Amino acid sequence: MLVFGAAELPALGKMSEHGTGVLGFEFAATPNRLREILTRWGSAGHTAAQQHVFIDLGFILGYGLLLIGLCGRLSERLRHQGHPRAATLAALLAWGALVAAVANALQKVVLWLELHGHVTQPLPALAAVCGALTFILGISAVLLALTGGIAVRRMPRKAAPEGQAR
Repeated sequence: MLVFGAAELPALGKMSEHGTGVLGFEFAATPNRLREILTRWGSAGHTAAQQHVFIDLGFILGYGLLLIGLCGRLSERLRHQGHPRAATLAALLAWGALVAAVANALQKVVLWLELHGHVTQPLPALAAVCGALTFILGISAVLLALTGGIAVRRMPRKAAPEGQAR
C-alpha cells in the first residue's frame, strides 16, 4: 500500500502543478467543471491523471484489505472480551471498508472514462458520490481501528453470563 502511495506522488504533484489537484478532479461533479479541469491540465496533467488512476488501484487494494482486516480482528477481540455491541460496530465497519474500497475502485473506472472523453452526466456526479462514500466509510473505519485498537487493550473483560463459556 505504501509503495503504491509513494509511486503516485509524482503524478499527484503534476496534476496540482497544472491547476487542479486530485480531489478537485475526483469531486468535479459537473461536466462543465470537469471540462475546465481537463482543459487547464493540458496533456501533461492529463497523462499524470491517467497514471494516478492506474496506480491508485493498488493503493485501494492495500488499504481495503488492511481496514477490513483491522476492523474484523477488532470485532473478534471485542466479542471475545464480552463487548457485543462494540464488536458489531467493528464488524459493520469492516463491511464499510469493503464498500469504501469498491466505491473507490468504481470511481477510478469512472475517472478513466472521463479522461477518455466521456464527460457527460451521470459520470461526474457518480465519481463525486463514490468519492464521498469512500471518504466517509474509509475514515470511519480508520478512526474505529485506531481508537478501538487502543481501547481494546484497556477495556476490562466482561464476565460471561452464567452457563456460557467464552
